[in-house]
Amino acid sequence: MNKFVFALSAVCVLFFSCDFSGDNSNDYAYYKVVPRTEESQFSLPDSDLKIDMISVLNTDEIALGEDVESVTKTVRVAPFSMSKFEVSYNVWRFVYNWATSGSPGNKKYVFENAGAEGQYGDLSNSKLFNEGGEPKDEGIPVCGINWRDAVVWCNALSELCGLAPVYCTDSDLKNPLRNSVYKEGERPANIPLPYGNAKATDMTSLAKGNVDNPYVNKNADGFRLPYLYEWEYAARKCEDGSFISGRNAPGDKTGPCSGSSKPALMDQIMGITPVPPSKVAKDYGWNMTNSKNDGPNGTAAGWDDRNSSCKIPANGSMRIHKQGGKLPSELGFYDLAGNAYEWCCDFASPYDWKYEVYPSKSMKQGGYNASYVYFESCYRRADPSYVKTGGLRLARNAE
Repeated sequence: MNKFVFALSAVCVLFFSCDFSGDNSNDYAYYKVVPRTEESQFSLPDSDLKIDMISVLNTDEIALGEDVESVTKTVRVAPFSMSKFEVSYNVWRFVYNWATSGSPGNKKYVFENAGAEGQYGDLSNSKLFNEGGEPKDEGIPVCGINWRDAVVWCNALSELCGLAPVYCTDSDLKNPLRNSVYKEGERPANIPLPYGNAKATDMTSLAKGNVDNPYVNKNADGFRLPYLYEWEYAARKCEDGSFISGRNAPGDKTGPCSGSSKPALMDQIMGITPVPPSKVAKDYGWNMTNSKNDGPNGTAAGWDDRNSSCKIPANGSMRIHKQGGKLPSELGFYDLAGNAYEWCCDFASPYDWKYEVYPSKSMKQGGYNASYVYFESCYRRADPSYVKTGGLRLARNAE
């Protein structure tokens, strides 16, 4: 009798925790998990700088690469926190100054790149603004850093805030990675921007515990880069528990980022009806068609985006914009569609990759000088860890 009551209770719990209303096109899950989120602010010590975070408090599943990549992967998403906006140069520079000062109580950090307060120009002639300088403005996402810089900076932020660093050089997870400069071997010659002068990835840099493959303390309470599944979840999850297609811009339910209403010859032969592109994707991010324009006088992060400092060197040029000037994803994350490129924690290997290492790291979203097709929520770049064209968004384990 007790077994019967237990089984009946389990069925009732399952029934009432599932959403059976409407069609669910995701074949990797038979019910919708309605997301639970919570917003918070994290204050940096001895400053008035704050980091806005959004915590996703439920456990769920997501199909990485859905509708975009030929090989997808279903991943369990544990509760996590991610920054509402891209990391600003103001925050980057404050932590960078602390980390490189060697002041009392601080073990000195070393960075390959000092970061830049924005970027402007087209793909063939992009330029970093105020690289390595003290901030001239507020709210402009940092860029001009490589993956190595990003993870080392996350460790510095964690130590500054009294949290446990995530990226370590030893399997005991006691020695944080504090140097983003790969010194082994000779540096390659004649490598232009955005690659900089960093030593290229090789099997030494990829050795476990080295700069391109540090040990990851998954239980640490410190800051880190988002995992791909966290970033895509933040981009695609909807308030009703559904997911937008991986072809859509983060938050845009109206359709894919690219497409055509006119069927190609192969579409006609195969009887495929093409899906027209979204007409509102431009409202979710900055790219080559709209980044020349001014943003609002009050972004979601509270900035006036009409005359940012990185616009001044080349008025009328494509440029990175201040945080929060476009529409957010349904969970409230801004600038996921296009502004600064964002490094993620993971290797950029195919989802059926069977080896432990890969030559490139994952970078998400399209940039301010890219086309709409790169707004796709499941789109990811594969860039070597020494490329200095990225920015970052922060993540943490949910408390």
